[in-house]
Amino acid sequence: MKKARELLEGFIDMHIHAGPSLMAREIDAWDMALAASAAGYRAVVIKDHHIPSVAAARIINSHLPLTETRVFGSIALNSSVGGLNPKALEAAIGFGAAVVWMPTVSSLNHAVKHSGHGLKFPGTTHAATVPEPEYVIVDDSGQLIPDAYTILEIMARHQNVVLATGHGSRDEVDAVIRAAAEVGISRIVATHPHYMVDATDDDLLSWSSLNAFIELNAVISVPDSKFFCIPLQRVIDIIHRVGPEHIIISSDYGQKGNGNPVEGMETFIALLLENGIGEDDIRIMGQDNPSYLLGI
Repeated sequence: MKKARELLEGFIDMHIHAGPSLMAREIDAWDMALAASAAGYRAVVIKDHHIPSVAAARIINSHLPLTETRVFGSIALNSSVGGLNPKALEAAIGFGAAVVWMPTVSSLNHAVKHSGHGLKFPGTTHAATVPEPEYVIVDDSGQLIPDAYTILEIMARHQNVVLATGHGSRDEVDAVIRAAAEVGISRIVATHPHYMVDATDDDLLSWSSLNAFIELNAVISVPDSKFFCIPLQRVIDIIHRVGPEHIIISSDYGQKGNGNPVEGMETFIALLLENGIGEDDIRIMGQDNPSYLLGI
């Protein structure tokens, strides 16, 4: 684990869950920043499914020395912010959002894949009385609906912001990436397409050819994670097939009782090393590519 720990120096984790949140989290955003700083991280992105994390990120950055880890906020376009809401998007970008996720927990595909398909996902800490909408962002012909296209048009005017595809189906993700490339969005991440999205290797190659980065996540491939469901060999195969230059590795950790995200990432990196992924490739996926995406 020593080498894995060393590779955390300069690491950038673009997908961390930290409180406060409607879902029980292992750690809050402030303590996450301290843990990442202690490990030598260059930056982290805090993700929340229900509210933008941009205000918390700005407060943390204002109180951490400039030489330490940077914390970036984000927004997920779920029903709690009005869904595909241009005003919520514009406000989050104005606050400094680094990443915008298309619908996650409000996606129909999310509901379908977590209902009788064996996938685990943390629930909220309170009983919801308002039903969660189940968005589908493509029409019957597979084209993006107008509200989704409007979101992309706004993002095309903010080239420093990353578009992440969220929890939509394979067809939704494909439509988002192709439309994003058409409108000139230069920073795109296919959110864990090997999990929930069920993308094929050909899909991953096609999306990477459109300059989308393929995200591989620790939390679903570390065997002692409560959310383990994707064999590590699948991750290794994707790295070899797609190439490290088109991939980012993220933790996606932070769920209550599942350990600190830094520890989860260290374990994931150790497993990659044990299975023949080189140090330089890990730096490309965990430092260089995220650095480009965040513009740091």
